[in-house]
Amino acid sequence: MVREFGTPNTQKCLRIGHRVPRRVAIALTALGLLATANPWSPDRAQADGATPPPQRLVAVQRVGTRLEIVKFEAPGDVALDDASAFLPTVGNGVETLLVERDVKMRSVGEPLEGHQWALTPASTSFRKAWNTTQGAGIKVAVIDSGVRKTHEDLAGAVLPGIDLVTGSGDGSNDQNGHGSHVAGIIASQVNGRGIVGAAPGVKILPVRVLDGSGSGYSSDVAAGIIWATDNGAKVINLSLGGNIPSQATQEAIQYAHANGALVLAAAGNAGQSGNAPLYPAAFAEPVAVGAINAAKQRAPFSNWGSYVDVVAPGDGIVSAWSSGDASYAWASGTSMATPYAAAAAALTFAVNPNATPAQVRKRLERTADDLGTPGRDDQFGHGLIDPANAAKVITPRGGAEGPGYLIVTSDGGVKGYGNVRSLGGVAGFPVGSPVAAAAMTPSGNGYWLVTKSGLVFGFGDAHVDGHARGKIGNESVVAMASSNSGRGYLLVTGRGRVLAFGDAVDLGDAPRGTPVRDIATTHGGRGYWLLASDGRALPFGAARYHVTMRGVSVGNGATSFALTSGGRGFWAVRRNGEIAAYGAEPFGNLATYSSSSSRYGTRLRTVDSREGYYVLTNDGLVYPFGTARNHGSSPRSGVTAVDLLVP
Repeated sequence: MVREFGTPNTQKCLRIGHRVPRRVAIALTALGLLATANPWSPDRAQADGATPPPQRLVAVQRVGTRLEIVKFEAPGDVALDDASAFLPTVGNGVETLLVERDVKMRSVGEPLEGHQWALTPASTSFRKAWNTTQGAGIKVAVIDSGVRKTHEDLAGAVLPGIDLVTGSGDGSNDQNGHGSHVAGIIASQVNGRGIVGAAPGVKILPVRVLDGSGSGYSSDVAAGIIWATDNGAKVINLSLGGNIPSQATQEAIQYAHANGALVLAAAGNAGQSGNAPLYPAAFAEPVAVGAINAAKQRAPFSNWGSYVDVVAPGDGIVSAWSSGDASYAWASGTSMATPYAAAAAALTFAVNPNATPAQVRKRLERTADDLGTPGRDDQFGHGLIDPANAAKVITPRGGAEGPGYLIVTSDGGVKGYGNVRSLGGVAGFPVGSPVAAAAMTPSGNGYWLVTKSGLVFGFGDAHVDGHARGKIGNESVVAMASSNSGRGYLLVTGRGRVLAFGDAVDLGDAPRGTPVRDIATTHGGRGYWLLASDGRALPFGAARYHVTMRGVSVGNGATSFALTSGGRGFWAVRRNGEIAAYGAEPFGNLATYSSSSSRYGTRLRTVDSREGYYVLTNDGLVYPFGTARNHGSSPRSGVTAVDLLVP
């Protein structure tokens, strides 16, 4: 129900395009998170002598390789251990795995006024992921209150589903609105109406298990998971839960994963009211999703704890509503965060149709943008979903990743290897001082070169917005980084001075007297780290502090570094070619290949998945590690290799 404060008995539907007074707050009636046990416990004597009502029970049975959910009743005074006697007759080949009480579950969500901020580049990388896929060919099951299939933003995206509340129907009878809201977040169409979904190419399988009040039973949730799996869902969204664990639901989730479907579940909205674990999210099997707000902080209502795996936008989310074909509402909750994570999983499956649920889960976790305490933490899990990095081809270890790279030399030469071609250089031109560093635009269709004196040259779609020459005195530029948009860049001197051009932002310099060797920017472009030669990663802006990298000493200084998956740590290369790491294990170092005393590592750059890296040596050789693919290198005598560009 959408309720206007001040008129609690008036139900109102919000339509995008209609003016709403700013003083009017729009909110969804809070839906309880607590599961309710049968108040007539057969293990407790009834003091008043009244006859207890029948118990609602559920059994999980295995028939061949399939699971089936059987709902039945037993007298209210029968102990649970004896309740199986009231099961319908079990035929040959049918194995009863468990019997339990049917647990009440409710949807997880409450609306607040907001905007579709969750799809902005500063928040998530969904729009960038759409350059690769929008999820075509993937079915996402929304196990919820149903999905209004005739809604203007969902028409054509909703397949025939199932209604387990009434026992008949195709799952499109959404009398609550919650399920349509969840489905709209995932699959709203690009049609010039309302909003756009995070994976607008997917198809929704609606599975109705919650009634008009937003509540339902664990037996229907379990049966819905099995039905969705058997009907081709690759991703199953559970924006619901209760505080009493249902073993039947857990068995159904295990069945889904064993048969190729990944289950994601809302972590819960009790962050300000006891933080009680919510099931099924608190089980080990599903991906448990917490919620963040637009400032990338944990939303206060969002549950936290050891079971939280990732987070996604969940505060003030606008989406479709079921009260009309052109109705919308704003809502907040982990119910809203879960479909964003489900959409990221769907995009990953679309690129990797033969991937296992475990592989997609690992990809979501490994590519997540680390928030909070470095590494996995109870507030944010592995971090904020990064669909653009998640939705890439999952490659095995052993050098299968990377289209190629560009080697930049001090004389201004740029040479491509693999499928990456040079767009030009400044070799042979009187540029005044050697080239010191380079940076590629985010599109991969251009790059900049910068000399030690700070003169910048652009190629492809790299636009020159200014130079540092004449602004840095007797200092020398040592590193360069693109802004998040590619419409600007940062230059760094050896003394740690940072200069910003275009839309890049200077967030601070290294402490006086600190030699600096490299720069790495945060995923959202709102911060950066400077690598000191003693191995410290100095944070600025949104970048967070990480301890000194293991094994890097002042006497054997670091020369270059790169972020590990999700930005939760670093790899750095020492001058002698050894690799130091924080937040990840190194994949190897130059000692594996060479013992030359004159050869040293000058740049370390990662591949897209952050599961491998390249090390460039001063004499122009490139060495691949982890999943990085070897495309060769051919050093030139008399010049020094200064940078490596990996699209």
